[in-house]
Formats: sequence, structure tokens, C-alpha cells
Amino acid sequence: MNTIINKTKITIFAIAFITCGHFYGQSGNIETNLDTLFQKALKAKTFNGNVLVAKDGKIIYEKAFGQANASSTIPLNKEYRFHIGSIAKEFNAVGIMMLKEQGKLKLDDPISKFLPELPSWANTIKIIHLLQYTSGLPQIKWSEVNQDSDNMLNLQNTLVLDFEPGTKYDYNNNNVFLQRRIIEKITNMNFNSFVIKKILKPIGIKNAVVDPDEKEMLFAKSFNNKGKEDILKYNISGWTALNLQDFYKWSEAINTFKIITPESTRELFEPFSKDNQTGLGGGNIENNKVINHVHDGAAFNYQALLISNLSSTIILMTNNKQNNLEEISNSIESILGSKPYNAIEQSVRN
Repeated sequence: MNTIINKTKITIFAIAFITCGHFYGQSGNIETNLDTLFQKALKAKTFNGNVLVAKDGKIIYEKAFGQANASSTIPLNKEYRFHIGSIAKEFNAVGIMMLKEQGKLKLDDPISKFLPELPSWANTIKIIHLLQYTSGLPQIKWSEVNQDSDNMLNLQNTLVLDFEPGTKYDYNNNNVFLQRRIIEKITNMNFNSFVIKKILKPIGIKNAVVDPDEKEMLFAKSFNNKGKEDILKYNISGWTALNLQDFYKWSEAINTFKIITPESTRELFEPFSKDNQTGLGGGNIENNKVINHVHDGAAFNYQALLISNLSSTIILMTNNKQNNLEEISNSIESILGSKPYNAIEQSVRN
């Protein structure tokens, strides 16, 4: 697959779910049951990665399982950073809202105001269209794009949009690409530097790295079920990798409005229509409280899932994608609720 970032929705196969394992009761405490769940998944080769579970604002379980790369010689630990795929799009979305709060842009501004080098169709695309994936921009030509300049040239040579902006939803990385370019134009900063200096460091995230390369220490390398390691390539830039603690800090910063206001957060949660993705994945706010925040992402053989609500937060990151993180999170939620849970003993890979 040529795309570096391919939005992969986690699919549940009912038959696989019924036959993949056995239900277990709650004979032990929460940590014991979580450990049993993940030890069985590790043994069955259905989870290789890191997990964090928090309940009522306190981390109650945080562990690493499996290997850091395809060699089987380096074990993962909790300090490893993972590529989180589409969840990294939250940083450009939040960056846009930060600039809005500073009065440097409006969501109704046409993108031509900041990117005049684009064709005339840029007069019809508003920033809100980028955030809601309704711009009408064509998909990135992954086979032709090796760096940001390639993609910008393709957009400059695009004559017409796929549809009238604001009329349809199309999950499309060109929306993300142009958000990042707008941030650069307004701040006169490289987007990767902006994320680290203006978003992450102010909220205490110190270990994140944007677009890590093969030489980056404590960065998990993804591999497939045949033990082949992926070749890391960024067709477009701006992908943040996090470890468990920093991922949790990010989730809590969204939940407590450390970076942007409740109103801005509400706007980022507002989809074009029901069940469509937004800048923060999905979620809602009531009475200035984040009721839930859910986002999943995938790239290469990386996959990540964030599920946060008023009572708990679940973070799962893997470098050996099995398309089963939702099943695992369902079992975790059952354990947290003192209910029987299902052991994940079979992959649901496509």
C-alpha cells in the first residue's frame, strides 16, 4: 500500500469474536484480570504493544507486551513511542483552534487567504471544511508523493474539486495536509516544531517525537505476522509518536481544556453528519465536560486506540496490527465493570 497514513476502521467479525476465546469471570481484582487478558493475548500473538488503563482519573494499569521490532531480541517497555496514525491529526486540528482563539484565523476564512498559491477553488474552501473533511479536495496521489512539496505541486495542478465544498463528507488526508500548511503560514514555524514547542511542551509532554526515523531510540518498529519489518516512509510530514504517559497527558489535556476552550473543543467534536470523523475523531461535550472521546488510527502495521469517558481512559498501541483493538477495549471495559470478559485468542486481520 502506497499511503503512509491509511485510515483503517477497526472492524468486528461476529464469528471471530464468538470463537476467538472464552469468557472469564471476575475471580481476581482488576489488575489481575487485566494481566490475565494481556498475557493470554501475548501468548496467542494477538497483541504486541503497550497498554494504559486509568479509572476515575488514576492510572491503574500500565504495561508493555512483546517486542520492539521484528528481531524478537528487544522487548518493549513503557517508554517506547509508537506511531499513532490518524490520531496524530488531532494536533493540527487543535493547532487550528489555538490560532482561532488568538484571533489569527476564523473557521469561515477561505483557505486562499493563507495559501494564495493554490488555484481559484481555494476561494470556495473554508477552514471548517478542512476540519470536517468536506472540502471536495481529491485524495492524495500516494504513488506520486514522496514529500510535502510533491503534494503541494499536485494540488497546484489540480483544476477542479471532486465536489462542492461543504456538501459531502470524504475522509481525506489533503484536508490534514492543508491544515498543517496554514499553521505554518500563520506562525512562520515548521509544523513539526509548532507541535513540539507550542502544543506539547506547554502541557508537560516531553518525550514526543514528530516524524521519527529508523534511528530514533525508544521508537517501536512495526512488523507483520511473517516477521517482516515495515520500511518507514512519510509521504507527507507531521506525524507525532507518543509513549503511554504522554498519550495519557494529551487525553487529559483535551478533557480538562488545558490547550483550547470548551467551546473550541465542542467545535472540533462537531461532525458534518452523524458518525463522520472530526478533528478529534469522535466525542461530545455536555455542561462543559467531555463525556467521551474516541479515536483510532493506523499506519503500516501500527495501530492505536483511545477511548476516554467520565470514568475511565483506555490507551492501546501496537506495532503488529491485528485489527482487534476494539475487541480488546471491550474486554477491558467489562473488567472495569466487574463483568465477564472475553479472552482475545484470535486475530481479526483482514
